[in-house]
Amino acid sequence: MNKALFKYFATVLIITLLFSSSVSMVILSDQMMQTTRKDMYYTVKLVENQIDYQKPLEKQIDKLNDLAYTKDTRLTIIDKEGNVLADSDKEGIQENHSGRSEFKEALSDQFGYATRYSSTVKKNMMYVAYYHRGYVVRIAIPYNGIFDNIGPLLEPLFISAALSLCVALALSYRFSRTLTKPLEEISEEVSKINDNRYLSFDHYQYDEFNVIATKLKEQADTIRKTLKTLKNERLKINSILDKMNEGFILLDTNYEILMVNKKAKQLFSDKMEVNQPIQDFIFDHQIIDQLENIGVEPKIVTLKKDEEVYDCHLAKVEYGVTLLFVNVTESVNATKMRQEFFSNVSHELKTPMTSIRGYSELLRAGMIDDPKVRKQALDKIQKEVDHMSQLIGDILMISRLENKDIEVIKHPVHLQPIVDDILESLKVEIEKREITVECDLTSQTYLANHQHIQQLMNNLINNAVKYNKQKGSLNIHSYLVDQDYIIEVSDTGRGISLIDQGRVFERFFRCDAGRDKETGGTGLGLAIVKHIVQYYKGTIHLESELGKGTTFKVVLPIIKDSL
Repeated sequence: MNKALFKYFATVLIITLLFSSSVSMVILSDQMMQTTRKDMYYTVKLVENQIDYQKPLEKQIDKLNDLAYTKDTRLTIIDKEGNVLADSDKEGIQENHSGRSEFKEALSDQFGYATRYSSTVKKNMMYVAYYHRGYVVRIAIPYNGIFDNIGPLLEPLFISAALSLCVALALSYRFSRTLTKPLEEISEEVSKINDNRYLSFDHYQYDEFNVIATKLKEQADTIRKTLKTLKNERLKINSILDKMNEGFILLDTNYEILMVNKKAKQLFSDKMEVNQPIQDFIFDHQIIDQLENIGVEPKIVTLKKDEEVYDCHLAKVEYGVTLLFVNVTESVNATKMRQEFFSNVSHELKTPMTSIRGYSELLRAGMIDDPKVRKQALDKIQKEVDHMSQLIGDILMISRLENKDIEVIKHPVHLQPIVDDILESLKVEIEKREITVECDLTSQTYLANHQHIQQLMNNLINNAVKYNKQKGSLNIHSYLVDQDYIIEVSDTGRGISLIDQGRVFERFFRCDAGRDKETGGTGLGLAIVKHIVQYYKGTIHLESELGKGTTFKVVLPIIKDSL
């Protein structure tokens, strides 16, 4: 900018100097011509005083002409009638001069002046005439107007202009620096805005720069505060978004990423960053189609990702599109489980209901006359009713454990008496199968609900007895490890295959449906065990091998005052 200003000032100065020098030459030349005119008045007067009109004039003219104004001076004596009496020009002038303007003016005003082209000498001439003692003496010199004096003026005017130009250029450079230096300093300070630094300006010579500096400092402070506020708000928003369990992506109108949280990166790619097209990371055609055709109403697209199900909520906003990925796996699984549950319950209830209905219709129709057969039918009805009652009770137990909709009263529970009661109820079956029972229980107590522990142990021991082999063994142990209460129930029965081990805790699942019908049960026993253990924030582990037996290990964390 300094060079541009200096160049501009220099151009203006040169043009100004050229114009002023030209005007000065014209004015000075004119003034010199006026001075020449006055000098010629003085000269012609002196010459006229030296003339003796009684003597020959030609000789006097020749002598006086050499002493006249210049070497090119022409001296002429004219009488009152305009006749040329003598002339310094050798050829002389024959015509009458009474009509010449300088002659007329001299007769009337004593002095006369005129400029014109002379046909005698073939030049432009300046004439000065003086009337005295009845004669007119005239002096003439070559005259070319104001340009006659330009030659002598060129050198001094050129030197003067050159010196003036040098001084003016130096002053112009200094002045341009006084203008550009503050601007450079202001520009340098303003660049600090990019680094979010404070601006500091000097006091400048010109108040206009001080006003600009003050306004820029105010604007910079405002920008810095605004950026700080925006940064804090963005940090808050990013913090909130990163803590969300849902994936969130904000796109602009060109479907490039403006904002993305950690969950969305986990779902699609850790390389997902802002200013990148979403099509580089999401390849689901349903989502891409909805992006291109989305309207005012939000859209929902369901997709499966890493064995989990997500609902992608797409909504159009003023500056783009938002994508919210909500994990609905539990909801989908719960729906599926409810459907399976109702299907299984219906199936489990259908068999006893069919049996009860069949026997009751036979009895009602009087088609069974034999009292013994009638009693068998009634016993069968009673058995199916008991089975249905047990099934409903187990379903209610699972529901209450899942929903925690009842207040559970806890107190120290001794495991030994609970196990003794269960073994006593299974004594006939144990003796029938000739099962050897080994029971080694810790004398410590566990803070829990008595019914829960009784149900847990009853299901585990029942299964160990029912699915054990003839002359097998049953081992029941409990002990403490650090802050955990451990219960183990082992049998030497048929075992569970690896395929079935992952499903034994599902509702209504049976490893061998045919044999389970022989042994009885609702298929909810181990599901109840799992829910009881989860209720106490414990874990259950299964170890089994086909033909060798099964071990269930229950780990219950010890809570305060449980011992």
